[in-house]
Amino acid sequence: MKINKNTIKAYESDASQIRGKALNVVLPTTIEEVKRAVINSKRIVARGGGTGLVGGCVPQDKLDTILDLSKLDTISNFNYENKTVEVEAGVILDDLQEYVSRYDLEFPVNPFSHSVCTLGGMIATNAVGSRALKYGRTSNWIKWIEVVDSDGKMSKKGITEISDYSGMEGITGIIVRACLKLSPKKIRTANLFDSDNYNEIISLVKNLKRNRAISMIELLGKMASKKVGLEKKYHLIIEYEDGSGKLSGGKYNDLLMLREKMGVIMLEEGHTYLEDPKVMLEKSDRLVRWLEERGIPFFGHIGSGIFHPGFNEEQKKYIPEMMKLVKRLGGRISGEYGIGLLKKEFVDANDKKIIANIKKRTDPKNKFNVGKVI
Repeated sequence: MKINKNTIKAYESDASQIRGKALNVVLPTTIEEVKRAVINSKRIVARGGGTGLVGGCVPQDKLDTILDLSKLDTISNFNYENKTVEVEAGVILDDLQEYVSRYDLEFPVNPFSHSVCTLGGMIATNAVGSRALKYGRTSNWIKWIEVVDSDGKMSKKGITEISDYSGMEGITGIIVRACLKLSPKKIRTANLFDSDNYNEIISLVKNLKRNRAISMIELLGKMASKKVGLEKKYHLIIEYEDGSGKLSGGKYNDLLMLREKMGVIMLEEGHTYLEDPKVMLEKSDRLVRWLEERGIPFFGHIGSGIFHPGFNEEQKKYIPEMMKLVKRLGGRISGEYGIGLLKKEFVDANDKKIIANIKKRTDPKNKFNVGKVI
């Protein structure tokens, strides 16, 4: 099904606010329709929930057909004994959680866009979330995926081939269905810790990471803490799965909501350029000091080393400088959001070669998400 030309503009941007030009938009309702769209299009950009922050699903130069996979939303073949379920690419994470929660199960990867992000998008970006400390990335919870290639043929990819697609941001093929592993649903509690001293934060996090009952360690920087109504200190939100936390029930939920609204507050206050560098805990003090010296608020998944600084219009000139610092610290320029259009210039030459080789092998016609990542 094609979209009326008057509504195509809604598909020409994502949460990054980058705007492109689409040739047209197709909304397949079946996998067979996905195959036909691929066969009939010279260039394809797959789109899930449109929640990406790096322009990963933004069409280019009126050459791309956008493939909106949101109508592929079937959940099937749930297996309680094996703790697995099959989902189509357009299934929203919260809908899956509601479905499996009836059996006291959950999909444990929880990005903060959980209410709108799709499983296909999560797989394509190899999404993480606040519980990455314990549960890792989306790819850790995939048994297999089904992918449509540039000839419109679908094939199943097992564990050894998943890395050619998960984390490749849609440049190697169209992920249409997956078999996911599930985890027993947990009753969680939390603690809130604060300090004026970042070295104390580092020391505490080192010790907390040894505790297997902890599933989340989130950091609010001093400026970020003040923005959500806390004292202007560093704050840690520590989540437990063994009942060790002092905050439970409604108070636990309120604490998590405090963290979840952080990104929204950043955007509302003009810090619209959200980044996601990943650095080792032991070296993170240099990044924190650099951000604070420039008045840049930040929060993040300190348990897994991912920071989220928010730059405003005047501060965005510092982003390339931050990328260089992250590389000097042995970190990664993107721990969570991906590369898309925004970060191509910062990708290392060797990484570009590896990615280019994978794309050439999986997408020899150069049909999928052209111009992204590399």
